[in-house]
Amino acid sequence: MPLRSPMPDLVIPNISFSDYVFSNLARNGNKVTVIDSSNNDNQYTSQEVLENAMKCGSAFYRMGLRKGDVVATCLTNCAEYALIVMGANACGGILTTSNPNYTKGELSFQYKHSEPKFVFCNSENYVKVKEVCSELNSVKEIFNMEDKPNRKTFSKFLAKGNFKDKIQLCLSYFPLDVSVDPDDAALILYSSGTTGLPKGVMLTNRNLVSIFTECEGAFRLSRLDILYLVLPMYHIFGIMMSFLVMSSGAKVVLKKRFDFLQMLRDIQKYKITTFPAVPPIIVGMDQLPSNHGFDISSLRELCSDAAPLAESVALSVSKKFNVNITQVWGLTEGTPGTRHMDIYTPLLSIGSVAPNTLLKIIDPDSGRELGPNEDGEICIKGPQLMKGYYKNPEATAKTIDNESWLHTGDIGHYDDNEFIYIVDRLKELIKYKGFQVAPAELEDVLLRHPKITDVGVIGIPDPKAGELPKAYVVRKDPTLTEKEIHEFIKNKVTKFKYLRGGITFIDVIPKSPSGKILRRVLKDMEKKKIEILSSF
Repeated sequence: MPLRSPMPDLVIPNISFSDYVFSNLARNGNKVTVIDSSNNDNQYTSQEVLENAMKCGSAFYRMGLRKGDVVATCLTNCAEYALIVMGANACGGILTTSNPNYTKGELSFQYKHSEPKFVFCNSENYVKVKEVCSELNSVKEIFNMEDKPNRKTFSKFLAKGNFKDKIQLCLSYFPLDVSVDPDDAALILYSSGTTGLPKGVMLTNRNLVSIFTECEGAFRLSRLDILYLVLPMYHIFGIMMSFLVMSSGAKVVLKKRFDFLQMLRDIQKYKITTFPAVPPIIVGMDQLPSNHGFDISSLRELCSDAAPLAESVALSVSKKFNVNITQVWGLTEGTPGTRHMDIYTPLLSIGSVAPNTLLKIIDPDSGRELGPNEDGEICIKGPQLMKGYYKNPEATAKTIDNESWLHTGDIGHYDDNEFIYIVDRLKELIKYKGFQVAPAELEDVLLRHPKITDVGVIGIPDPKAGELPKAYVVRKDPTLTEKEIHEFIKNKVTKFKYLRGGITFIDVIPKSPSGKILRRVLKDMEKKKIEILSSF
């Protein structure tokens, strides 16, 4: 029998995502909800966020954004991110996010696939974004977030949506006549899923409202909580946490880039209570001296996400900083899968099943449902699951079966108390410091090198980063060197995709009869190599 949540099912409002957030912002009024620490500590109340989001919707509508049109963001964390998400949604638009450090090739792949009408970027990547968009017929306008001469900026964009009378927000050009169906797509977030190249995960309005309704109970943020957000808002967890804070009436401190010393300063300055982080950050915190000289006694909760956190590290950091550590789990295609924030949850567990959700463990080979303490693939079913992969029904069918179960690619089990544990992954995806690295994407890039015949990429374990991408390469030309390959890939992928795990030259890449790379064999080869080296 599939597992159910120990909590009762929640009522999911049958409304659009923007309407859901707007109603919560209106309820919270003039309480400060956002501090943009990277932008002169600018503060925004819930009412100001609401009004500016409506201005944003008005501007989009006046500029011709209509139902089903796509808006792209290529941004670091900023207060305007939320405005763009809600403004586009109010018009029935779809938002797609991208890593601002992506190369031109990576951005081109995503934008050719999603065909955005409007793009928002930073000054640092404006030239790159402009070059990519110049090759696309879909892009109507590019807006730079910072005020720069001779550039269309966000402030000028927002001015197009100014209301004549601030009291009469429902007048002017705000898209009141737009009917947003809860099952309309709201976000397209790119993920590699369990295998292959990045795919556009379609999350509907219903999905998003379900996510936030379920997470309100899971995180239990109070109006007194102050959350530190360095996790990127182009990622589902960053988006989820930022809107969760604004909806709950708590406060979020946004940060563009992470730095350990600045983190300590910020926790002391803003009296941070909750810090969602990835394991490499928590590993780094473990290495900080106890006498760091900052008062961080306000911090009470560290939420670890994106990859498993070692028990020894969790125990050490919890003791050193006197904080509670919880491990959260989900995936772009279906977040949350479990709930946590429970004093009875074991440290290594990702919690119990989330409300409104079913979970089962199956044998990945036979599909047979397994019982307690038996490792298998975790499958989930619930209203938070994606609609499917954008323009990719074949990949959708491989991930969501005909009984609506999403196959996560994660291997785990539940104990006798129905607490769930992740122990491994079926999926080929490499997790470097919480970032997704798709082996197939790196292989595609490397095969463009004229001296390479074949290649197989795997992730190798690393105590600090989680995993490091490593390539096994078959040379067409015996003069090819590792240095040449590193230089070749440098300008073609983002830094977190670099081959930090190294390069090994090999005579042939092991493959199945159907031609699929046997990464398990490559990993076994790597494991034996490490065992031999460690024996000396």
